Amino acid sequence: MAINEVLKEIRKELKMTQEQFAHEVGVSFSTLSRWENGRTTPILMAKKTIISLCKEKGVSTELISELENA
Repeated sequence: MAINEVLKEIRKELKMTQEQFAHEVGVSFSTLSRWENGRTTPILMAKKTIISLCKEKGVSTELISELENA
């Protein structure tokens, strides 16, 4: 699964809007939108933040693994 698809699935599993998810990750809405649309990809620090958030919020280990390997 491509990283943009993984990010969308994580956000949906958390039942968050793009704005809410962007706020939790500490990025702007437009940055998250670019990630989800496949225009750009998160830097390593952002990926680590998202992985931490996922573990904290109980996101499925399958999605976390997909993100780690993307």
